Amino acid sequence: MRLSSNTVLLSLLTFICCHNDDGSNFAEASKLRRGSAKRNEEIEDISSSPIPEDSSATETTRSLLSYYSTLTDAEILALKKTPPSLQSSKCGNSMFRKQHPGCKTIEEALTKAPSEPLFSSPTASPTQPLTTTNGPTDVPSQSPPPKPTREPSTQPSTRPSTRPSTQPSISPSTMAPSTSFPTESPTRVQDRPLNCIQTVKGNELTIRSGINFRKGDVHCLISDNGDDGDSEAETYFGYTWTNQFGLFSNNTSVWTVPSAIVSSFDRWTFQDDGNLVLRDGSGKSIWTARTHGNRGAKLKVSVEQVWIESNDNVGSTVWSQPPYIATLAPFTGEYPDPSTGLQYYAYYYPWYLRDNWSRHGYQDEPLLGKYGTDEVAVAEQHIEWALQTGISSWIISYWGPDHLTMKHFKAGMMNAPSLNKINFCMLYESVILDDRGNWRDGSKEEALYRDLKVIVDEFFDHPSYLKINGRPVIIFYITRSRMAYDEGFDGPSVIANMRRRLGHDIYFIADEPFFDWDNKSPEDNGNAFKDGKQVFDAYTTYNMFRNSVVRQGETATDYQMREAMPIWKRWAEQLPLFPNVMPQYYDFRGHKPLLGNSADFMKQLREVACLPQTNFDGAPHIMMITSFNEWWEGTQIEPEDGSPDNWNNYGFQFMETLATFKKEMDSLGAYWCPEDTIVEEADNGKRG
Repeated sequence: MRLSSNTVLLSLLTFICCHNDDGSNFAEASKLRRGSAKRNEEIEDISSSPIPEDSSATETTRSLLSYYSTLTDAEILALKKTPPSLQSSKCGNSMFRKQHPGCKTIEEALTKAPSEPLFSSPTASPTQPLTTTNGPTDVPSQSPPPKPTREPSTQPSTRPSTRPSTQPSISPSTMAPSTSFPTESPTRVQDRPLNCIQTVKGNELTIRSGINFRKGDVHCLISDNGDDGDSEAETYFGYTWTNQFGLFSNNTSVWTVPSAIVSSFDRWTFQDDGNLVLRDGSGKSIWTARTHGNRGAKLKVSVEQVWIESNDNVGSTVWSQPPYIATLAPFTGEYPDPSTGLQYYAYYYPWYLRDNWSRHGYQDEPLLGKYGTDEVAVAEQHIEWALQTGISSWIISYWGPDHLTMKHFKAGMMNAPSLNKINFCMLYESVILDDRGNWRDGSKEEALYRDLKVIVDEFFDHPSYLKINGRPVIIFYITRSRMAYDEGFDGPSVIANMRRRLGHDIYFIADEPFFDWDNKSPEDNGNAFKDGKQVFDAYTTYNMFRNSVVRQGETATDYQMREAMPIWKRWAEQLPLFPNVMPQYYDFRGHKPLLGNSADFMKQLREVACLPQTNFDGAPHIMMITSFNEWWEGTQIEPEDGSPDNWNNYGFQFMETLATFKKEMDSLGAYWCPEDTIVEEADNGKRG
């Protein structure tokens, strides 16, 4: 026999013992959870027990046996050969399975299974190319000069493109409708892709297509972790060993468990229309958010992790990313109001040449293809996506008056009819560079003055130019550079002189906090305070990435919270800080990547929103988005095309996550930070 009898019986009997609505065998299933100290003994005990012929799960058992019999020797051998250390989150991501040879056996085993989705995702139809309006007839070939940490280079792409250059239509189709749940138990659990909850509005469960889980009988289970209101998804043959509720998938639809035992003897139940209601022992409808005592609060679910069960690896982690895929369809609903509440400023790069992105390597393909940023049609689509996301301002990469970025911005974005719907400001990239990309003597201010004067003359009078408290905004990239200090770049004197010479009370924001000893905290930083006075009007971080401290296989949020958050807190407690949020990172230089998904990104937004807002002096609550379209570093939120060749099929998810969070923040008026306490219903359940 090709299968371990102990393993098969353990898998089958675990499902059977858990398949009772009254929960009488729930504790027995809990014994078998992953990591049990007595796992071997329990396997022997349960595998020796006969399967009851009169069990209500007999039909399901036979179906499972039938499924197991379809596995090939090679698939089973591959799973058996996989070391437990490789059955981890690293191998759970398809990109890491390709990168790490040790994960190859998992890749080989998984790719042979069925992969058709339960629910089809609509895609944008590539019916007509984008057209160029008011673009220049000659496209400059100049590339951005090198700069520390984030420079475009002359390195050719190592990722050849196999896609046609014809661009898809700019108007994607609408989202597929959500699906209602039947309220009876399934009779068959089968090797099929699984759909899981992505968002919950009130008590309404909204379903989106899940990633294609291959191999094993996989079920998504949501459990409240009792800490921050988010939830985790685990699977154990349809039932969870912790809390809350479960979902089954069969060959045609997603099913919900009609009731499942949860902690405190309460039950999750599903109404006929699929709505979820938690009722207490007397039948009263309640929702126990976080403290299990906040009645009437809305249910919010964030699926963070999914476990896959295979015939020979019961309880092992093979997939770790949440079950989301790109939909290639824009999210629906009302746009967030960019003028109120939380403000998003997104970094925007007008340095792309149509059909010629070979100057650098990049990991994902844009939904619009290899577009040119000098095209008005492209700018119009980007503005529309920004409005959907709730972005109130672009931060335009600016390398000086004669550079490609300036020419493209003026040809494309500045001619877009919808520019009056969004603000923009300039990110001055070249604090310590001359106009030829060479290092300049920072003690000489003439080059800086000339570059900034162009910004003043060209853009300050534009009605869409960003102002904070009525003052036009300019952002300096890496004022913290050691070379800038060594060459005499004196922030306080430069800022004072620039305001005087340019004749404007400019609101200067400096990219100053970082990992070095003199920029970890304001006390040690020469550009934070001088003579007891604040040097710049506000501070930010473009990107807190440092390859040497990245842990292989971690997410952008895990990295940001561990490495960047302590530094942000030190600065935010003393100075106005506009931190950056970053959904993922994968650059062309061979650095370790940071994974990203929508649930992970939402966690990052929620944490960053809780930073102190010190000395804002009327400035709005601002988050910088790194980035809208920096494809060469892989930080973009702009939709990718869903190709299987892409590193991360995220579609519109990062945009939708930002929009969802902004609407939540704006509706509350104050964010529900973890350290806050619950107020009574008289305050409408809001935490301030």
